[in-house]
Amino acid sequence: MSRNSKKKQRTKKVAPAPEQMLLDYLDPEWKANHTLCFQSNLQPLTTQMIKRAQPGSRIDCFSFDKTIIDRIQQKCRLLQEEQPLSIEWNALCDSDFPESDYDAALLPLSEQYSDEYVRDLTFSAFHCLQIGGTLTIALPRAKDYEYHKFLKSLFNKVTRVVSDFGIIYQGKKQKALSNKKDFLDEVTIRDGDHLLHAFTQPGVFSHRRPNQSARALTNLMELSDNATILNVDCGSGIVAFVAATRNDATTVHAIDSNARAVKCTEQGVAKNQLTNVRVELCKEGEAIFPETYDYILACKSYFTSEDQGEAFLQMSLRALKPGGLLQFSTKQYQWYANRLLDLFTDVAIDGATHHFMLSAKKPATPASDLQD
Repeated sequence: MSRNSKKKQRTKKVAPAPEQMLLDYLDPEWKANHTLCFQSNLQPLTTQMIKRAQPGSRIDCFSFDKTIIDRIQQKCRLLQEEQPLSIEWNALCDSDFPESDYDAALLPLSEQYSDEYVRDLTFSAFHCLQIGGTLTIALPRAKDYEYHKFLKSLFNKVTRVVSDFGIIYQGKKQKALSNKKDFLDEVTIRDGDHLLHAFTQPGVFSHRRPNQSARALTNLMELSDNATILNVDCGSGIVAFVAATRNDATTVHAIDSNARAVKCTEQGVAKNQLTNVRVELCKEGEAIFPETYDYILACKSYFTSEDQGEAFLQMSLRALKPGGLLQFSTKQYQWYANRLLDLFTDVAIDGATHHFMLSAKKPATPASDLQD
């Protein structure tokens, strides 16, 4: 690397999150009566807007993810305990945007979102506005010709403010659209003699693409008869459906913190007429009863952090019966493989194309007893 390149790298500013881009752009004294804040992470958008809002107004925080919405709710309660608030606030989790006539909506969009997901979120935020309501969007992308053109089809006038870190858009809703575009997709997979159907939406893993992680797991997993199975992060439900159809006496508990994933899995359960699959929306680590399951099945396509990996393995230890089997697929298996050796027995790794399946048994005797 040249000296000039190194200098540029040192002086390059860290791009703010889209939520911070919105906060920097908006009026410090927010005057909307009823505001919707979309959140896909724990960035302090809703709490900061609560501090800015005028007395008598209302701020709603919305997310598809129950873990995120519960944590933001806790932060809002702490804020309320520190200083009594003169506004109303609410935290909402659902598979679709709330049906309410907001006069303002704030939409921070991640650079990692697909174009289809960006359009889906924009349509949803637009539809929840009342006539005259304002949508403000932060998009950390440099090229936006197609998206700008799309916004012009929704609004008579689009304000566009470009910075080094992305673009802010703002438009006022002048008319309602007759129909909201449906981005739901149905896929069909074969497992032995069974033809199974699954549904996905933008924001649910592997939308409109083959779920190679799920297929790697279903191709390699081994299940006994009459098993009790926990499917963690069920997504579109493919793993749960395959597990449920391999033995009618099997019972599958499919859980996810994403409300859209739960909705898609429920639709798949109905389409496939499965009576041995129970689907539940819960935050991470919630609704898990100790030593209940013979198997835990999960797709962990991407390794996010050691803390989250550790939380997943500890949850698995609690939920499995002694001798129960954890089976999951992942692309990055090195950390998991090393940590499994500390906590489980009979650790095995099976290679697949771009994916690996790891399996390990919960010790029949607690690890602390084995060390003594």
